[in-house]
Formats: sequence, C-alpha cells, structure tokens
Amino acid sequence: MSELDSNPQLSDRAKRYLLMLADAIVLPLALWVSVALRYGDVYKDMTAFWWHFPVVAIVGIVVFRKLDLYRAVVRYIGPSSMLPVIQGVTAAAVVVSLTSYLTGTVTFPRSAPIIFWFIAILMVGGWRILVRAYFYGFFNNYLTRESVAIYGASDSGVQLAIALLNGDEYNPVAFIDDNRNLRRSTIHGIRVYDANNLERLVEQFGIRRILLALPPMEDERRRVILNRLSSLPVHINTVPDIRHLVTGDDGSPAIEEIEIGDLLGREAVPPDEELLVDAIQGKNILVTGAAGTIGSEIARKILARRPARLVLYDNSEYGLYRLEQELAEKNGTNTEIIVLLGSILNPGHLLNVINDFDVEVVYHAAAYKHVPLVEQNIIEGIRNNVVGTWQVARAVDESRATELVMVSSDKAVRPTNVMGASKRLAELVIQGFAEASGDGKRYCMVRFGNVLRSSGSVVPLFEQQIRNGGPVTVTHPETSRYFMTCEEASELVIQAGAMASGGEIFVLDMGEPVLIRGLAEKMIHLHGKVAGPTKDAEQSEAVDITYVGLRPGEKLTEELVIGENITGTRHPKIMQAREAGIGWEALCQLCETLEVACQQADYETVKQQLEAYVTGYQMQGEAYDPGFSIARSRSENITTSDDRLH
Repeated sequence: MSELDSNPQLSDRAKRYLLMLADAIVLPLALWVSVALRYGDVYKDMTAFWWHFPVVAIVGIVVFRKLDLYRAVVRYIGPSSMLPVIQGVTAAAVVVSLTSYLTGTVTFPRSAPIIFWFIAILMVGGWRILVRAYFYGFFNNYLTRESVAIYGASDSGVQLAIALLNGDEYNPVAFIDDNRNLRRSTIHGIRVYDANNLERLVEQFGIRRILLALPPMEDERRRVILNRLSSLPVHINTVPDIRHLVTGDDGSPAIEEIEIGDLLGREAVPPDEELLVDAIQGKNILVTGAAGTIGSEIARKILARRPARLVLYDNSEYGLYRLEQELAEKNGTNTEIIVLLGSILNPGHLLNVINDFDVEVVYHAAAYKHVPLVEQNIIEGIRNNVVGTWQVARAVDESRATELVMVSSDKAVRPTNVMGASKRLAELVIQGFAEASGDGKRYCMVRFGNVLRSSGSVVPLFEQQIRNGGPVTVTHPETSRYFMTCEEASELVIQAGAMASGGEIFVLDMGEPVLIRGLAEKMIHLHGKVAGPTKDAEQSEAVDITYVGLRPGEKLTEELVIGENITGTRHPKIMQAREAGIGWEALCQLCETLEVACQQADYETVKQQLEAYVTGYQMQGEAYDPGFSIARSRSENITTSDDRLH
C-alpha cells in the first residue's frame, strides 16, 4: 500500500493541491480568453503584460484558500460554495486591474478585468459543477438511480431533496404538493406538481417510491393523503419533520416505512393521561403474559407512568429476558422491576408472588389466541385460557390485590371457534368473581379486535407473502375484521382498570370493520407492487390475491358486544357493557369440571361444557377428536386464516 493510500490526511492534502493546480491553470486561461475577446484576435501578442497571468493566479488561489474553498468536498458542493469563487475572482480582477494601472501597461485593455470576472466565475465554478454532476451520476449512474417523488414541498421536502441529490441511490424527479401557490414552480430544478396528477406522474417518470415529507397536520388529513397514495403501485416512505432531525428530538431513521395502521380509516384513540396515571402511579403492578405482544406493551405503558413496582410474569424465558433488557434501559425512575418465570396454572406460586410483592393491580394478558392452533389443541387452549384465568382470579381473591383487569377478544362474542368460546368462558369467570366479591375487589374485562403486527397476526403474514412474490392468501372476499394498534390496545386495558367498578366489559369504539381483501391490496401497493394475477412489464411485479375459503370456526365479520346493553364512559371512545353471567355455584362447578377434564384429556366433557355454557356455541364436527385434529393439521395450511393472534 502506498503512503498516499495509507495516510488519509496526506490524501486530503494532495487533493487540495490538485484543486489549486487546476485553478492555477484556469485563472490565467480565463484572463487570456478575456483579452482575446476584447481584441477579437486569439493570436494577439500578450508578452507585453505577461506578468498579469501569474498575478491573477496567485491572488485567486490565495483568496480561495483563505475562504476555505479548497476544503469544500467537490462532490457535495452547492450554491453556497459559489460565494468564495465570486469573492476570489473579484479580488483577482481588482488586483490585475491595479497592476496594469501601476505598471502603466497601455497595451492591456482596461475592460479585460470586467470580461475576466464573468469568464473566470464561469470557468472556476463550472469545472467544479461538472465534477459534482459526475458524482451525482449524470454520467455514470443516473439511469441506475431509483426515481422518487417527494410529497410535500415545505422545508422538510426541500432538505430531503438536497440530501437525495447528493446521494447515489434515489433521483428526485418531482415534488407533489396540495398548495396551489406552489404549482408549476421549480425547486432545485425539481418541478412541483398537483396531487391530482399522481397516476400520470407515476407513469410518466417511472416513479417507484414516494417519500412523505409532510408538515405537522391533522391525522384525518394525513389519512386522506395516505389512502390516496395506497391505490398506487409504489413504495410509500415517510421522513420526520426537519426540525426534529436538526434538534435530535427524533431518534428514528431519516426514512421510515409507512405503518399499515395509518390506513385503518379512523383516528387513533387518544388516551386520557389522567386515567393512566390514576391507574398506575405509585402502585405495585403485576402483568401476566408479560412477554407477549399485548403484555409487553402494557408493561411499557405502565413503566412510563412510574409505578412503585412492576412484576413481569410469564413462562417464556427468552421473551422475559428481552423485555427486561428493554425496560431496564427505559427505566428512568425508581420503579423496581421484578422478572419472574411462572405459569398461571400454578396457583400456589402465583398467590405467593402477589402477596410477597404486595401487588395491588393485576393485568391478565396470558392466553392462547391463535384461532387455528387452539382449534387443533383444544385441551391446552381451554386449560390455559379458562382454567388459567380461574386460577388468576382465585389468586387475586385470596391475596392483598384489589383489582384484576383481563384482556379479552371480540371473538368471545357469539363465538364460532374454540378460542372465542374459551375467551367467553374466561369472561364468565371474571364476571362471577366480580359478583361474588364483597371486600372491595374489582374485576373487569377489556374486549378488542385484532392488533396490528402482533405475533401471528395477518399483517406480518401478508408482508412475508408479498416479499416472496405472492400469492397473498385471504379466506373470503367479504371477510372483515376490527383492527387497532398495539399502543391503543394496551392503553385501553389500563384506562379500563381506572374506570372499573366491577364486572364491566370495556370495548373501544373501533369504527367500521376493515375488509381483509382491501387491507391486502393496500399492503401490496405500499410495497410498490400491483395487486393482480398478471405481470405488467411496464409496472412493478404483480402479486396475486387468492381466496382459500373460511376455515372451521371462522366468521365473515366480528362483533364487539352481545346485545345492545352498552353505555358510555368518561372517555369518549371507550364504552362499557354488562352482559349476563352465570351463578357462582355453577361457575365453580364448570371450572372444576374443566380442570379435571383437561388433566384427563376428556374431549367429550370439554365439548359438553363449552356448548352448555357458551350461548349459541356448537363445536364444529369432530374437532374434539385428537386424531382428527392432528390429521387435519397435517393436510391443511394453518397460516391462511384471517383470525390470528391478537
């Protein structure tokens, strides 16, 4: 390796000397051209004032060096770098004019310095711009850069365009903005277009990606823009506001993927911070199923409201380890974090945990929620979801804890599958304890729909299928589901606990259900592909959507409440319902029977209890036969369902 290669500092110095040498040639050449133009003779004898040429070179280089022009990286040079060029050329023109006057060189034309000023700026700045253009890719990679449009011609959009122009990956070809005053204007050589011409622009410029550089705006306006873009076969990315990037307030990457939650068609439900603080601050909290999607998010929200102690309880060793590492970094208060391995089916251990750590509030999120898997593992599904909830409720009843909040599911409403039936039975357990408790303890439930990006949910599955080129599998063209973000779900659980008096079922106003087919189409488009069975050579690769049919126990649509017995709460987007339960004696008999039946793998008894206590539920065919379940699981692909983990 040469000394130049091994010494970056020497390399930089060599580059500066090379720039000086180039200017030492360009400046005298510019003066010669100026004199030749003045006389109209390129063969004009200029030996009478030959010393003017080294003078103009020396003065120009000295001034350029003083103004740090040679420290500017040529490939990133911009309009601001032209100022030292103008200043240096001006100084050189003035000095050469004074030199001519003081030496009395009558053959040197007095107008030559003025002509020199224009030509030198053009030549000195021009060769730098040519080098910059080369690195931009006009000569070597222009055709290989991805054409992108920037939605938003505000400060963030302009700064993003400058960054992209200085890079070698994206080529910004158009600004898109709804501001009528900006239409047809040009910013850094990029024209601003009306958003109504999106389809034409995508086709005309071959745009494969649209970058959102939007100023702060209402969520509804943002959703309108995103829904308009979601019909186009282009990638959609977003960038933080430029002020956040400058101040460092935003720790996220400069370019981020659009979350599918932005396309739900409804506003995210804002939390009531007073409710959250009242439920958490200064208390000892236990979360069961803490390593799961909902449980871990509940833990994060709890920690942010400064509890005295947070106990994380789960049987997943690795999941708890990861959560403990994450929360330890975020724990900026004096909150004591306790991480415990344990099963909700071990009542003695659970009771000791609650008492030993003086737990006041229990958030019960431990459950099996994957519909097809529970349908094929009925015994474990019932044992964990129903018997486990019974054990948690008993531990709370026998301990110092005063409150239990259980996470339920919309599939508990008129269930058609084992998972939904098990959650309805779990709700009956909580209702029974709420009615039987007479010592000030509170028991309540929170019921919500599908949680985006939870483990096993439809969104990660669709993304994987899209990355693999399809097809995207949907059960039925008319299948629809309620969706919410994990953040909304966890905040709903905590706020419900603060509002509970005992026995309520809290539900979130989730707007209209989302068509799974429409969700799949939007996700395909957001990945820059076309939803369809064919491939168009002029557009992105197409991804087909195939319909595999409803599986046993699946419904076209879901509901959130049974009947019309629903009222409002202090939170405008959270409602509560009271639904019929069963007597305490019947509940105890049910749970004891199920516990024994699960221990003995007595499918017939489990089937009878489910059908007897869950109104309207009828187990599908021979689903309780383990041989049938195993055979079916081998013959069918269980990942095509729209009913997946919450």
